[in-house]
Amino acid sequence: KGLSFNVAGGENAWKVGPDLRPIQSKVTREWIVRWLQNPKAFRPSTAMPNIFHLENTDSAQDRTKSNVAIEGIATYLIKNSQPVELARAPKKQGDPEIGKQLVKDLGCLGCHSVDTAKANDHGPELIHLGSKVSRDWLFNWLKDPKHYSQGTRMPNLRLSNEEANHISSYLLMSKNEKFEKAE
Repeated sequence: KGLSFNVAGGENAWKVGPDLRPIQSKVTREWIVRWLQNPKAFRPSTAMPNIFHLENTDSAQDRTKSNVAIEGIATYLIKNSQPVELARAPKKQGDPEIGKQLVKDLGCLGCHSVDTAKANDHGPELIHLGSKVSRDWLFNWLKDPKHYSQGTRMPNLRLSNEEANHISSYLLMSKNEKFEKAE
């Protein structure tokens, strides 16, 4: 069970971090380990602080302790998260060029940044998703974000399967290969 803190006036405040309760349906345990090793290696602009492997905790003993803690956190998150049932994305991938145009036309850039262009920061940057989430997860998220996260601010854009498939193919092209290769 998670901890809950209530502060008068903060009941409706937007939470900075994502809901981790369904995390096993979104990312792998290995991704969590890499993320905790160095969040900024995946997304330099993240608000997530680097809490492990700092300058003042970089001895061999400290690194071992940090790695054990990271492994424990990743295992805990996966073990205690609740899976979300995901529909299968279409077998045939969509057209990334059509997806790119849809991202522009549908107004996604009103909240998100994509590629190297910094457009907005109301929602997370849509970079490196190909190194983070599966096609099935992204397709389902695009079709109905509240199915995965009831408290999300992401609206349901009422995308057709074809549109969600095109956008998924476009967004999954962005990868962070250096992050993927990290031990």
